[in-house]
Amino acid sequence: MMTRAESLATAADYLTDAVGGLEGAARVLDRAGVLGAADKAQALCARATDLHAEIRGAARAAHRAERPDVYDEAGRWVGNKKGTK
Repeated sequence: MMTRAESLATAADYLTDAVGGLEGAARVLDRAGVLGAADKAQALCARATDLHAEIRGAARAAHRAERPDVYDEAGRWVGNKKGTK
């Protein structure tokens, strides 16, 4: 079973792919002159990008909460200490 941090990171990865696909679709539709659909694809891409940022931030926060041993007091990644996971 995945932890919350792992689930959120996976969702963010899927959204990365979705954003890339939507950007490509918007470009193709725009070049083809299908302006209404291109505008909708661009708007959906923008919303997916915003959602990606939110989920990525939540994933980082969840990882810091689950694994405080790999972050310093300022919340910066310091890596695994003493061979921990």
